Amino acid sequence: MTPSLFATPMYLLGHLGIGLGIAWLASTRTTRVLDYRLVLLGAILPDLVDKPLGYLLGLESRLWAHTLVFLGSVLLVSAVPSVRVLASAAVGIATHLLLDRMWEQPWVFVWPALGATFPSDGVNLFNILRVLVEDPIVLGGEIVGVVVLVLFARTQGIRSWSALRTFLRNGHPPTVAHNP
Repeated sequence: MTPSLFATPMYLLGHLGIGLGIAWLASTRTTRVLDYRLVLLGAILPDLVDKPLGYLLGLESRLWAHTLVFLGSVLLVSAVPSVRVLASAAVGIATHLLLDRMWEQPWVFVWPALGATFPSDGVNLFNILRVLVEDPIVLGGEIVGVVVLVLFARTQGIRSWSALRTFLRNGHPPTVAHNP
Protein backbone atom coordinates (compact mmCIF):
# COMPACT_ATOMS: atom_id res chain seq x y z
CA MET A 1 0.00 0.00 0.00
CA THR A 2 1.21 3.46 -0.76
CA PRO A 3 1.19 6.16 1.91
CA SER A 4 -1.46 8.21 0.10
CA LEU A 5 -4.06 5.46 0.65
CA PHE A 6 -3.85 6.16 4.39
CA ALA A 7 -3.99 9.92 4.11
CA THR A 8 -7.65 10.65 4.76
CA PRO A 9 -7.25 14.28 5.68
CA MET A 10 -9.05 16.34 8.26
CA TYR A 11 -9.16 19.98 7.36
CA LEU A 12 -8.92 23.36 9.05
CA LEU A 13 -12.32 23.61 10.73
CA GLY A 14 -12.32 19.96 11.76
CA HIS A 15 -8.91 20.23 13.40
CA LEU A 16 -9.74 23.54 15.05
CA GLY A 17 -13.21 22.63 16.30
CA ILE A 18 -12.79 18.97 17.20
CA GLY A 19 -9.32 19.63 18.64
CA LEU A 20 -10.71 22.47 20.76
CA GLY A 21 -13.64 20.27 21.80
CA ILE A 22 -11.34 17.45 22.96
CA ALA A 23 -9.19 19.91 24.94
CA TRP A 24 -12.28 21.61 26.36
CA LEU A 25 -13.73 18.28 27.47
CA ALA A 26 -10.39 17.17 28.96
CA SER A 27 -10.07 20.48 30.82
CA THR A 28 -13.18 19.62 32.83
CA ARG A 29 -11.14 16.83 34.47
CA THR A 30 -8.35 19.10 35.74
CA THR A 31 -7.87 22.39 37.56
CA ARG A 32 -5.18 23.45 35.10
CA VAL A 33 -6.32 26.29 32.85
CA LEU A 34 -5.48 25.92 29.16
CA ASP A 35 -4.53 28.76 26.85
CA TYR A 36 -7.06 27.98 24.15
CA ARG A 37 -5.27 30.17 21.61
CA LEU A 38 -2.31 27.80 21.82
CA VAL A 39 -4.60 24.75 21.71
CA LEU A 40 -6.05 26.12 18.46
CA LEU A 41 -2.57 26.88 17.07
CA GLY A 42 -1.34 23.41 18.04
CA ALA A 43 -4.40 21.82 16.41
CA ILE A 44 -3.29 23.11 13.00
CA LEU A 45 0.48 23.48 13.53
CA PRO A 46 1.48 20.11 12.00
CA ASP A 47 -0.25 21.07 8.75
CA LEU A 48 1.11 24.64 8.83
CA VAL A 49 4.62 23.18 9.00
CA ASP A 50 4.39 20.03 6.88
CA LYS A 51 2.09 20.89 3.98
CA PRO A 52 4.27 23.74 2.65
CA LEU A 53 7.43 21.69 3.26
CA GLY A 54 5.92 18.66 1.53
CA TYR A 55 4.94 20.79 -1.45
CA LEU A 56 8.35 22.45 -1.72
CA LEU A 57 10.34 19.23 -1.21
CA GLY A 58 8.11 16.95 -3.31
CA LEU A 59 7.30 14.82 -0.27
CA GLU A 60 3.98 13.76 1.22
CA SER A 61 2.08 16.27 3.34
CA ARG A 62 2.73 14.55 6.67
CA LEU A 63 6.34 14.99 7.70
CA TRP A 64 8.28 15.97 10.83
CA ALA A 65 5.49 17.89 12.57
CA HIS A 66 3.25 14.80 12.37
CA THR A 67 5.68 12.71 14.46
CA LEU A 68 5.87 11.72 18.09
CA VAL A 69 9.32 13.34 18.09
CA PHE A 70 7.73 16.72 17.33
CA LEU A 71 5.02 16.30 19.98
CA GLY A 72 7.58 15.05 22.50
CA SER A 73 9.86 18.01 21.77
CA VAL A 74 7.08 20.50 22.45
CA LEU A 75 6.17 18.65 25.66
CA LEU A 76 9.81 18.61 26.74
CA VAL A 77 10.22 22.34 26.16
CA SER A 78 6.95 22.99 28.04
CA ALA A 79 8.56 21.47 31.14
CA VAL A 80 10.61 24.68 31.44
CA PRO A 81 8.64 26.89 33.88
CA SER A 82 8.94 30.08 31.81
CA VAL A 83 7.35 28.41 28.77
CA ARG A 84 5.02 25.97 30.50
CA VAL A 85 2.15 27.50 28.54
CA LEU A 86 3.42 25.52 25.52
CA ALA A 87 1.74 22.49 27.08
CA SER A 88 -1.50 23.96 25.67
CA ALA A 89 0.01 23.83 22.17
CA ALA A 90 1.06 20.23 22.81
CA VAL A 91 -2.55 19.37 23.64
CA GLY A 92 -3.58 20.80 20.27
CA ILE A 93 -0.80 18.93 18.45
CA ALA A 94 -1.89 15.68 20.12
CA THR A 95 -5.47 16.20 18.93
CA HIS A 96 -4.16 16.81 15.42
CA LEU A 97 -2.24 13.53 15.41
CA LEU A 98 -5.30 11.74 16.80
CA LEU A 99 -7.66 13.19 14.18
CA ASP A 100 -5.20 12.38 11.38
CA ARG A 101 -5.05 8.79 12.68
CA MET A 102 -1.28 8.91 12.50
CA TRP A 103 -0.91 5.37 13.85
CA GLU A 104 -2.02 4.29 10.36
CA GLN A 105 1.19 5.83 9.00
CA PRO A 106 3.77 4.41 11.42
CA TRP A 107 6.67 5.33 9.09
CA VAL A 108 5.77 8.97 9.86
CA PHE A 109 4.32 8.68 13.37
CA VAL A 110 7.33 6.96 14.95
CA TRP A 111 9.91 8.64 12.70
CA PRO A 112 12.86 7.98 12.60
CA ALA A 113 12.40 4.52 14.17
CA LEU A 114 11.33 2.95 10.84
CA GLY A 115 13.72 4.97 8.66
CA ALA A 116 14.83 8.55 8.35
CA THR A 117 13.30 9.30 4.95
CA PHE A 118 9.76 10.25 4.04
CA PRO A 119 7.88 9.01 0.96
CA SER A 120 8.07 11.28 -2.07
CA ASP A 121 4.34 11.23 -2.64
CA GLY A 122 4.08 14.98 -3.26
CA VAL A 123 1.32 17.32 -2.14
CA ASN A 124 -1.50 17.47 -4.69
CA LEU A 125 -3.48 20.64 -3.99
CA PHE A 126 -6.29 19.61 -6.35
CA ASN A 127 -6.66 16.29 -4.53
CA ILE A 128 -6.86 18.08 -1.17
CA LEU A 129 -9.81 20.15 -2.42
CA ARG A 130 -11.44 17.16 -4.14
CA VAL A 131 -11.37 15.10 -0.95
CA LEU A 132 -12.96 17.97 0.97
CA VAL A 133 -15.92 17.99 -1.43
CA GLU A 134 -16.25 14.24 -2.07
CA ASP A 135 -15.38 12.52 1.22
CA PRO A 136 -18.38 12.53 3.60
CA ILE A 137 -16.15 11.83 6.62
CA VAL A 138 -13.98 14.86 5.90
CA LEU A 139 -17.00 17.05 5.20
CA GLY A 140 -18.68 15.75 8.36
CA GLY A 141 -15.53 16.55 10.35
CA GLU A 142 -15.61 20.11 9.03
CA ILE A 143 -19.28 20.49 10.00
CA VAL A 144 -18.69 19.03 13.49
CA GLY A 145 -15.71 21.38 13.85
CA VAL A 146 -17.86 24.43 13.08
CA VAL A 147 -20.56 23.27 15.51
CA VAL A 148 -18.02 22.79 18.32
CA LEU A 149 -16.43 26.19 17.67
CA VAL A 150 -19.84 27.86 17.83
CA LEU A 151 -20.84 25.91 20.97
CA PHE A 152 -17.56 26.81 22.66
CA ALA A 153 -18.01 30.50 21.86
CA ARG A 154 -21.63 30.56 22.99
CA THR A 155 -21.21 28.58 26.22
CA GLN A 156 -17.97 30.33 27.19
CA GLY A 157 -19.36 33.85 26.85
CA ILE A 158 -17.65 34.79 23.58
CA ARG A 159 -20.73 36.49 22.17
CA SER A 160 -19.43 39.89 21.14
CA TRP A 161 -16.46 41.39 19.35
CA SER A 162 -15.27 42.72 22.69
CA ALA A 163 -15.38 39.24 24.28
CA LEU A 164 -13.59 37.80 21.23
CA ARG A 165 -10.84 40.43 21.49
CA THR A 166 -10.46 39.63 25.20
CA PHE A 167 -10.22 35.92 24.40
CA LEU A 168 -7.61 36.58 21.69
CA ARG A 169 -5.58 38.73 24.10
CA ASN A 170 -5.44 36.27 27.01
CA GLY A 171 -6.43 32.85 25.62
CA HIS A 172 -9.15 32.24 28.18
CA PRO A 173 -12.91 32.53 27.68
CA PRO A 174 -14.66 35.21 29.73
CA THR A 175 -16.31 32.49 31.85
CA VAL A 176 -12.94 31.18 33.07
CA ALA A 177 -11.40 32.84 36.09
CA HIS A 178 -7.68 33.07 35.40
CA ASN A 179 -4.88 34.33 37.58
CA PRO A 180 -1.77 34.92 35.42
